[in-house]
Amino acid sequence: MKQAVEGIYDEGKVILNEQVPIKGKSKVLVVFLEDYQGKSDRKKRLMETFGTWDDNKSADDTIDDIYSSRASREGEIGL
Repeated sequence: MKQAVEGIYDEGKVILNEQVPIKGKSKVLVVFLEDYQGKSDRKKRLMETFGTWDDNKSADDTIDDIYSSRASREGEIGL
């Protein structure tokens, strides 16, 4: 059975983010994806995305731009 579970490697220990339904020994493959960033790091990155921009358009013009840039498709979509 192959199952992927995310976790954190910390000084020689792997801490899984969820329980796995495996009893006894099991062969594993550990792939290091990226440096771990705790909640404070994620919050900092999120906060960096907030802010304002310099624009002389009115709110109504900005709303009109948003609605006019929407794309829609008529007819059925084949899958």
